[in-house]
Amino acid sequence: MNQKFRVHHILCTALYVGEGYSGVFCENMTAIVSRLRANPDEMLQLVAEPDMICEKCPNKTASGECSQDANHVEVKDRLLLKALGLKENEPYSYRQLLEQASETITQEIFENSCSGCRWYRKGLCSYDKLFIPSSY
Repeated sequence: MNQKFRVHHILCTALYVGEGYSGVFCENMTAIVSRLRANPDEMLQLVAEPDMICEKCPNKTASGECSQDANHVEVKDRLLLKALGLKENEPYSYRQLLEQASETITQEIFENSCSGCRWYRKGLCSYDKLFIPSSY
């Protein structure tokens, strides 16, 4: 069974530099990003709901929702899903997701998806920093 992978986490994992909400979150995120970067052919189930990265997020409630944004993250996932031309609940390799993002992400799409994020506001993420190697 493919692990669940949130749509906007395509961008998060491509830009991840080791900072996050908490030590536990960062340990989980670093492990996942390292594994995906080392094995870009790993198959993932693309979703607009909590995934393996969200599991250690301190903002995740007991019911699995994000306590910070009244469903904003799901809305962001669905908008990005449409912009990327991908289908929810379909299996994709991490490589396929990065390649599709590389081919379709414009600065406008990036800004619409990411400008409300705290990591974007801290300057850790930007369209200019988005580098998705074609070698994946």
